[in-house]
Amino acid sequence: MGYRSFIVQVDDNDQSDRRIKVAARLARAHDAELKGVYVTPAREMTPFTSAMLPDSVVAQRLRDTGEAQARAEQRFRTGAAAEQLAAVSWSAPAGPALEAAVVHARRADIVIAGQPLPDSEHAGFAGDLLYALLMQAGRPLLVVPHVGDYPVVGQHVLIAWKETRESARAVGDALPLLKRAEKVVVMPVASPGDSFSGDAQSCAGIVAWLAQHGIAAKVRAEVADDIDVGNLLLSRASDLATDLLVMGAYSRARLAERVAGGVTRVILESMTVPVLMSH
Repeated sequence: MGYRSFIVQVDDNDQSDRRIKVAARLARAHDAELKGVYVTPAREMTPFTSAMLPDSVVAQRLRDTGEAQARAEQRFRTGAAAEQLAAVSWSAPAGPALEAAVVHARRADIVIAGQPLPDSEHAGFAGDLLYALLMQAGRPLLVVPHVGDYPVVGQHVLIAWKETRESARAVGDALPLLKRAEKVVVMPVASPGDSFSGDAQSCAGIVAWLAQHGIAAKVRAEVADDIDVGNLLLSRASDLATDLLVMGAYSRARLAERVAGGVTRVILESMTVPVLMSH
């Protein structure tokens, strides 16, 4: 079973071009539909706000919003046309942005979004969007870094493996990409002093399962001696010329705030390669 539908997050930032290219290339490779979904921080005016503003100001805001949406749609359609995609659609859902994004994501096989741009005006919203997609959509999320060009995604794949539900889910969700990969490396990472005995058995099991699907994966075990696990994974991804990192996404509760777990947070903040995450 392969991917039949991709959704890509499009906003008013030029960073959209980067992920539209990635999404369009993948949709073409998988002969799949590509849908652009316009998701931005809420700029809707309530009836009360509209009543308090001069008619000219309300009209200008509506024009600005419509023009921004039109530019985003043109950006998306131009990127899709460059890959000569046959099945393309566009949506600019109304209502709360995060809820709309999650609902649309549930109607696709995989979602492509962008890494939050540090110090940008909407960095907080971008982080909230990623968290909502990861934890609520029930679909794999492919996050594209805010820098770099990625003409190929999924040729050399690194799997960050742990014997957890999240890791198993991520590997299963990435299966259509893994089947097309030239090289797949399964990497368990141990803390200093830990034994790899349990991990070795676990890795053997997942490698055997991948082999049943025609995927020849190799194991490369690592120990995080003087570096945190997230940065170790990124370092090894660079060493191995990886163009896709596959991993489970973890979270933890901190009082009333929901935040990404340690490794997930480091990867999202410092990623240098596209990352497929599942929760």
